[in-house]
Amino acid sequence: MKVLATFDGTTYSEAVMPQLQQIAHLPNVQFYLLAVAHEPDGQLRKRGRPRPIVVSDAMGRGTPMVLDTVDASYAEDKTQAIARRTAELEDYLTGIAQQLPAGVACHVEAHVSDKVAEVIVDRVREEQIDVVVMATHSRRPLAKALFGSTTEAVVRSGVAPVLLVHPKG
Repeated sequence: MKVLATFDGTTYSEAVMPQLQQIAHLPNVQFYLLAVAHEPDGQLRKRGRPRPIVVSDAMGRGTPMVLDTVDASYAEDKTQAIARRTAELEDYLTGIAQQLPAGVACHVEAHVSDKVAEVIVDRVREEQIDVVVMATHSRRPLAKALFGSTTEAVVRSGVAPVLLVHPKG
């Protein structure tokens, strides 16, 4: 049986671990641990390049002053930020995999995309997953309508049965 479990790097998403540890005792189980993060921007450096600006009053009168300001300078570009975030997620998932019983087949995969639900559904189709295990926020209907829900989108896709786990039991 192929089981895909989703994580987002929070303890909230880790609420599925007790269920995964129980499922791990089933014969021939394979886990696919998946994390999908939104695309990061580059990280700003603490210091950029100084540039002078002239400041005077609103009418252009008074004594002009020259101030040194600092332009934003990036420590990494977007490609580097995505690579860094992907590596962080893979390390995180490797730690999650180590919490599962020894000897269980476990694949870790990290993606960076703003279309989280689509990535999950695509991975389920490609790997022919038998069941998806996800934590749910169980938001109220108005909040779901306003903000959407990754969990709801995966359930509605009908791509596989989904075991929903609420962190509060």
